Amino acid sequence: MEVSPEHVAVSAPQTNMVEERDMSKGLFEESPAYEVLKVNGLLTTKYRRASVEEIFTGLDIKSTTDWVKNIRLRLQWGAYCLCPFYKCMHTELFVPAGHVGLLMDDKNQYLFAQPGMHNIASHFTRVVGPPRMLTDTIVHGNRTIVIVEQGFIGYAMDNGQPALLPPGIHVWTSESLFYQKSVPLNDHIITLGPYTLLTVDEGYAAVTQNNGKQCVLSGGKCHFLNHKNWKFEKLMSLKIQTNDLEKIRATSADNIEMMVTSTVNWRIVDVEVAAVMAAETMASSGKSGHVSADITKLRQDVLKQAIASLAGFIGGVNYSNTFHMSAVNAASKDKGAGGGAALGTVLSTEEAKDGDDLPVAEVKEFLDNPLYDPEKLTGAVEHANRVTRTYGVEVMSINIISATPVDKTLTRALASGAVASAEALQSETQARGRARAIAIEAEAEAARTKIAAKGCAEAEIIKAKGEAEAERLKADGSKKAADLLSTSEVAVELAKMDRSAAMLNGGEKYFFAQEPAMLSNVFTKKSI
Repeated sequence: MEVSPEHVAVSAPQTNMVEERDMSKGLFEESPAYEVLKVNGLLTTKYRRASVEEIFTGLDIKSTTDWVKNIRLRLQWGAYCLCPFYKCMHTELFVPAGHVGLLMDDKNQYLFAQPGMHNIASHFTRVVGPPRMLTDTIVHGNRTIVIVEQGFIGYAMDNGQPALLPPGIHVWTSESLFYQKSVPLNDHIITLGPYTLLTVDEGYAAVTQNNGKQCVLSGGKCHFLNHKNWKFEKLMSLKIQTNDLEKIRATSADNIEMMVTSTVNWRIVDVEVAAVMAAETMASSGKSGHVSADITKLRQDVLKQAIASLAGFIGGVNYSNTFHMSAVNAASKDKGAGGGAALGTVLSTEEAKDGDDLPVAEVKEFLDNPLYDPEKLTGAVEHANRVTRTYGVEVMSINIISATPVDKTLTRALASGAVASAEALQSETQARGRARAIAIEAEAEAARTKIAAKGCAEAEIIKAKGEAEAERLKADGSKKAADLLSTSEVAVELAKMDRSAAMLNGGEKYFFAQEPAMLSNVFTKKSI
């Protein structure tokens, strides 16, 4: 088929340019999984082609005809006159775009035909199958075309030796190289014939056996096991583990049998020691696939040791002298109404100094329960760690959820005593609160009386000062009036007349003297 110059100038160079750019930047093998295979020299790239045009070799058939040429040849050979020689000597073939044609020549060589129209002038060249799409794996005799997608690895065998193909188009002509499958790289454990590609996440470690020698592989990396006898055994988690301990019947120091429910927190601190001392890596059948891939045995060992340490701790507790936790929870819901501290509250040092008669130590001892005390449980944790550290495990904590006596009658008796003690403490706390309230009220009343007395005294002082100031102002006014009168004789006489009139007002008796000047010397009263 003849291709227009515009199509050649625009389409083909762009495709080649993109593929060459990707190849130059190494985008085909940018994943760490490909890097591990590349570092170990196992990626086979000699069969890879940069473009579709490079698939076809010199023996393959290229498109060299079109409809006009085919009609001209048919006319020349008399094909339209029912002449059989044209069909015997010519083979017409059309291969769609994105496909390849499958042919064999006179030497029984396997050939590919490029997309386009073909007119093959040979009696012995024949088409052996319909055109195949390039998206599939095409096996044509000893010719193979393989397209490996990104994120996959192609696995082929060549005389018993594995060949690993990176992403891209791979083409070969071989009597011994056969393509097997494409393997996705999104799994943690990828088996590629005798090889194993292992991806270990952070927070984990992989335990492997290399001809009987243990190898622990760290997390956050891709690892490559390069032969059949380097086997992956199991993944070991380095994260904090929390497990429920089985419910046990334990006896306290005072021979009270209890049903105990608890949990344990632990983690692996030394993977190599844990793998050697506690993890199972061999099966009795001798087959590697029969070994458990998790840490079941190690977990069982930790739980059993935690149970043993917990039982030893409970054996040292005098349960009958402790305040039962269920009674504490029940009584603490009934808070006092007198303003005192609620049950379950340990008084502070300042509150004890303010007149409380119950010492802080007694309150704390009354509410203390060693079964739920983290500090006292530390002894059980240390006891467990003395054993678990020998196989690389650290027990972080052992927590008791519930510890209930098996004897129901004993449980009710302990609960009744605990409730009675709690109610006595609550009544005492309420009485202490009411006493403090009365003392505060008396202090407030005294303060109010003192403030009222002080206010009255201050009012009297202010009143006295006001009256004194008024008298002083009045005296000053009189003095000023007298001074003013003394300056005028007429004013003095008028004043005398006014006072005399005031004295005589009301019909009082009076006496006349020999002369008016003697009137001022007469002392008269209203009763005369």
